[in-house]
Amino acid sequence: MKIAVIGDLHYPELKKAYSFIERDRQTFYENFLEKFFSIPADLYVSIGDLTNFGTQDELADVYSIVEKHGKPFKHVLGNHDVYGMTRKEVLAITQQQRFHQISTDSVVLAFLDTAQEQNYANWGGTMDPLQQDWLSAVVKETESRPLILFGHHPIHGTTKNSTKDKRCIHPDIPVWEILSQKTGVGLYVNGHNHFNSIAARENWTFLQLAAVLDEQAIRLIEVSESLLSIDYISFADLELQKHAQVIGEAIDHFRPNSCPLGTAADVKYAIPLPKSDAISLNRK
Repeated sequence: MKIAVIGDLHYPELKKAYSFIERDRQTFYENFLEKFFSIPADLYVSIGDLTNFGTQDELADVYSIVEKHGKPFKHVLGNHDVYGMTRKEVLAITQQQRFHQISTDSVVLAFLDTAQEQNYANWGGTMDPLQQDWLSAVVKETESRPLILFGHHPIHGTTKNSTKDKRCIHPDIPVWEILSQKTGVGLYVNGHNHFNSIAARENWTFLQLAAVLDEQAIRLIEVSESLLSIDYISFADLELQKHAQVIGEAIDHFRPNSCPLGTAADVKYAIPLPKSDAISLNRK
């Protein structure tokens, strides 16, 4: 199974103050998403903040680009995706589920909702008791199969900046206590902090992606019989970078990242699967 993943996309609506980015917006997002969906994969995932403020226009416009490619696409909610509308309204437009899982004989994928709805003062992550109970059940049900979780916010104390205020799922929420019940390999994939980062704790690996406007790249996660690998594919070219810079410097609710986004060790990784996990892969 191959899974292509993008970081925070921040597709913006065109406000009067920056209506001049209309052509840059169209060219950048259409070209970037065309490159993303051209990568051969079984599933395509956005780890949240697909939109810049979660308005109806933003969601309708970006989904019109996504849907024309006709590929299986999963979008976990980021905090920016539920600023402009309620969670219920957003899910009605996207036709996505709030949280759910996909199970095969070889791997389990779970998609989380860590966003706080319309909380403009606190952009940190959360997880209500209902989802905690569901996640605990998923972790136990996977047994020795690899488990890949997709959530917008990182787990506290894992990837870069995840110990800072509002940069992770709140540390009082017992997410690690739930994940630590896992037997076998676990991979948690997130965005939010706009830095590339890979960290490890016990049998879990944590993968964080930079924002797309800062870095035009994706991750390709592949599950084989003996390995769970993370590859880095860059789409960067001068034209894409130029359009991204114009958009990033113009829009509200986004600030271009002027710091280095990480090293080679923060974007590529390989996780051996124990023999008990290495069963034949069923593509579903």
